[in-house]
Amino acid sequence: MGKTTGLEQRIGGKTRQAIGEIIGDQDLHDDGKAQAQRGRDEQDKPGEPDPLKKLKQLT
Repeated sequence: MGKTTGLEQRIGGKTRQAIGEIIGDQDLHDDGKAQAQRGRDEQDKPGEPDPLKKLKQLT
């Protein structure tokens, strides 16, 4: 997983959270909030190191 997946989870979670709030479904709202938090956590993780970064610096 990466930053893109984290962003997708955040967007999906915020959408579920908003829909739950609009229709008055507290469970949907809470699930969306949790999903958005997982997305934030995923985005905050350090990315995998780029193995070609040093090679690019040498050339």
